[in-house]
Amino acid sequence: MPSNISWSGRAPQEVTATTDDGLTLRGYYWPPHTEGGDLILFFHGQSGNRYRAARMAAPLAAGGGLLVASYRGYGDNPGTPDAAGLYADARAFLSLARTLAPKSRLYLFGFSLGAAPALRTAADEEVAGVITLGAFTALEDVAPAIGRHLLPDRFDNRASIARVTEPILLLHAIADEVVPFAQAEELRALAPQRARLLRLEGGGHRADMEFLAPIVWDNIRQMPR
Repeated sequence: MPSNISWSGRAPQEVTATTDDGLTLRGYYWPPHTEGGDLILFFHGQSGNRYRAARMAAPLAAGGGLLVASYRGYGDNPGTPDAAGLYADARAFLSLARTLAPKSRLYLFGFSLGAAPALRTAADEEVAGVITLGAFTALEDVAPAIGRHLLPDRFDNRASIARVTEPILLLHAIADEVVPFAQAEELRALAPQRARLLRLEGGGHRADMEFLAPIVWDNIRQMPR
């Protein structure tokens, strides 16, 4: 963690996750307020790293537990990012979440590029629910705005969301300047029985988490248990 940093609320713990291919990745963890309390696992976007992601996601810690993941090749993490690698990183942090909070219900939250590992992990693993913010349909539909260097990896969220069986909350700004709102509508249509689309009237691609955090937690508490 950078030195001389202050947090508006409680400060996180530094944690590490180990991937199947032996990489050690760093993240930040705010424990749930009570044993067995709900925990959000947060995946950041293309321009993020573990520190920036923690600063962005920190307001979520006011409502419950929060684990901020990071990816290979981002910040000071080892490795080179690609789709398979980011999915492996997500699995490593999911395993860490289960170790840190074994009695908690786990919710995956993916912002922008982070929606891809969140949705893919929810499709492959048992979790309580998944939330996305500014999710694209596939990387090729928004490149180079988000991930030129990650092409030709598709990060196909269409395929992933169709396989998710848990409740899904899609948060998307109508005025998103990076990922058009129509892409959120397309994702919603691929999971009509499980997904809810919440239109954000203000802001753009990077929404204000101080504003969104209570909305996220309210929606989590309304999800089937």
